[in-house]
Amino acid sequence: MRKTEVFRILKHLGVVPVVRADEADEVFPVVEALMDGDLPVAEITLTVPGAVRAIRGCKERFGDRLTLGAGSVTDPRLCTEVIEAGCLFVVTPVFKPAVIDVCRRQGIGVICGALTPSEILAAWEAGADAVKVFPVKALGGPAYLRMVHEPLPQIPLVPTGGVTLETLEDYFRAGAPFVGVGGDLVDKEAVRKGDRRTLAERARLYVRAVQAAKKSVPAA
Repeated sequence: MRKTEVFRILKHLGVVPVVRADEADEVFPVVEALMDGDLPVAEITLTVPGAVRAIRGCKERFGDRLTLGAGSVTDPRLCTEVIEAGCLFVVTPVFKPAVIDVCRRQGIGVICGALTPSEILAAWEAGADAVKVFPVKALGGPAYLRMVHEPLPQIPLVPTGGVTLETLEDYFRAGAPFVGVGGDLVDKEAVRKGDRRTLAERARLYVRAVQAAKKSVPAA
């Protein structure tokens, strides 16, 4: 799948669930629950023990039905591994030019982490397809994103870190094309218990919230 199509899907869905777990086997029921909740996308972080195995397993199990990404990628060697395992996009928590370079050579979309305006511009100029503004809540949430977006409107800014259902619409109003959501969507306790019903219902709430937010936010 071309990265232009991947980013079209991410913008359409509006939310990238950030999947963290204590072990690789916990990932599969989480991804299934997200898909049951009409959210067929997942960013599996490399903080999960055996994350590459989990990514490969998800690719084999769900194929093109799932827009699969890898998160917390800081090592170019591991970046190559997750691409080979089947991920369609890569997310870094920090500005990491070496990871951007690997993704560009492989034709894989990369969302590079940054926080300050200088870091954000540097990531964009290095070739990132979008910039993950992380941790956005720590610097003011939607208000901070809006202030950065105004002088840098050409850069797709993806807020991550403290995004919730309650703040979702405000981030879209601030210019976000889509958001990254961790614990408020992929609840740690539900993950540990394998509670697919709770995870799926939370996904549905986010899907509805995105739809409502897009209707209320004027088109750019």
